[in-house]
Amino acid sequence: MKIKLIAATVILGCATLISTSSVLASNLARITASSVNLRSYNSTEARIVGTANTGDTVTILANANNGWFKINKSGVGVSFVNADFISIYQTDATCIADSVNVRTAPSTDSKILGVAKKGQVFVTTGKSGDWYQIKFNGATGYIYKDYMQGSLLTYLASAPTIAPATTSDKTTAAIIASGVSDNIYGVVDATSLNMRESADGSSTVLKALPDGYYLTVNGYKDGWIDVTDDSDTRGFVKAEYIILKSGKKPENKSSKAIISPIEYNNNGVIKASDVIDYAEQFLGTPYVWGGTSLTSGVDCSGFVYSVYKDFGITLNRTSRDMFTQGTAVSKEELEPADLLFFNSGGESAISHVAMYIGNGKYIHSTNGSGNGVVISSLDDAYSVKTYVGAKRILK
Repeated sequence: MKIKLIAATVILGCATLISTSSVLASNLARITASSVNLRSYNSTEARIVGTANTGDTVTILANANNGWFKINKSGVGVSFVNADFISIYQTDATCIADSVNVRTAPSTDSKILGVAKKGQVFVTTGKSGDWYQIKFNGATGYIYKDYMQGSLLTYLASAPTIAPATTSDKTTAAIIASGVSDNIYGVVDATSLNMRESADGSSTVLKALPDGYYLTVNGYKDGWIDVTDDSDTRGFVKAEYIILKSGKKPENKSSKAIISPIEYNNNGVIKASDVIDYAEQFLGTPYVWGGTSLTSGVDCSGFVYSVYKDFGITLNRTSRDMFTQGTAVSKEELEPADLLFFNSGGESAISHVAMYIGNGKYIHSTNGSGNGVVISSLDDAYSVKTYVGAKRILK
């Protein structure tokens, strides 16, 4: 995946820092039950304003106390949910001491990955005993709990256990490098993950792998994991987007979930997976009517226009005019980077545009429930009600 560190104001309810730079992130959680009621305030006596289902992603806006969180959910908007029905998997936390060791595993016996400074803010993605798992300089690291402070750390879910018991304190790199790979498999932990020909971010993309896809692990090299998929394609994926687990690799439900690169001959070859990777770097950028700045603010068409412009493709500026471009495709034929069009009301037949990212999800900038660049589902109530059609730009 291409990773670009950008200074961006993140809305989705809270503006907070992600990692050790000026990049901004959100506090995110997943719904853990079906048909969870979302209410107008923090009480079961409050009016139900929507529902959420298992696996839905929400943004935590605030701890509403008495067992409730104020959230923002695509298709619903700002609402309240009982803490019993969510699992927080990402929050922002601050290092409160100088020269704190960040380690490669939750143990003082593990290798030092680097040193954190007082005041640095990190994306924190789980807890493991007395340690917090963080994103550190493009890698996964661990920092002792006494040196971290954050309002949602108490609620953070446990980090996944990735190693057999005999090597439980080893990192991804150490586990694979030591040859303990016969009983380890990988799971994709990204919406769409590029499998490349070599351990190099500029090498050819062989295909894109969907979230949750199981992979055979062959080895490790310089931050990349050597993997094989179900069709015996062998390549490299970034280690930070793979969860390692011990045991026999489960069967994937469908090999059709793998996305083959789509090419567009425009000043070189453009792959759909690269377009999606680039677009997802701007999750959280605020909605600004008429905006085309991917870091300061965009409206729906401004977001799509600006993403494609980075690849040398100039689209029409408004969603209505974009609908006149590309090749029409059915909902069943959707591929990543296709444009999705909606009619949410008003005089025009087209009033909103988004970009399909695969697995029934799309990325878009909204001034409604999501309030900025978010990922939504084609199966949610808003999408089903307002969907008009899709156009393919890449050929």
